[in-house]
Amino acid sequence: MLPRVLTVVLAAAIQTTAAQVVRPPINQSDANERLTRALELADIDDIRVLIKWVASDNELCKKFALTTAQPEVRKTRFDGIEYHVVSIDVGKLDRNLDLARRYGVELADASLPMLTVLDQRGTVIAQASAPDFMSAGQPGVFDPAKVAAFFTLHQAPAPDAAAPFETAVKRAKTEGKMVFVWFSAPW
Repeated sequence: MLPRVLTVVLAAAIQTTAAQVVRPPINQSDANERLTRALELADIDDIRVLIKWVASDNELCKKFALTTAQPEVRKTRFDGIEYHVVSIDVGKLDRNLDLARRYGVELADASLPMLTVLDQRGTVIAQASAPDFMSAGQPGVFDPAKVAAFFTLHQAPAPDAAAPFETAVKRAKTEGKMVFVWFSAPW
């Protein structure tokens, strides 16, 4: 009898703990809030924001997701290292249209997925739509090389490390101290 009671007590404790931590799934939270947070993080990380305007029932969006999983595209480190990626669901072109207009995005079913690159301040750097990434002569097929080239072209430039390093060395010499160098960026 004891093991059964213990199991019930443990199950109740797990349910109580799980019930206390209630968070909406990221893909169901407000798109504006997610985009605002991505811009905050991009400013801290000195990278850019990539907005993917998508529709969950759009076949081209599904094919594009498979294309971004290709090794040629993955090596651009677009997802999380070079960009903070925010997917914004536009439904049947009836959701988040105010947000799209804010960034000058003109959505059409044939243009999905649409990509917008923002700098840390929210300024539009580049935009491209599905036809821009299609393989020549193969409608509905994305060219991983074109996708990778887009991600690489619009990455944030690597920060200039030479000037701060030289300043630190000069200051250390005058103060009789050492310079601690920390390499942490993916550049």
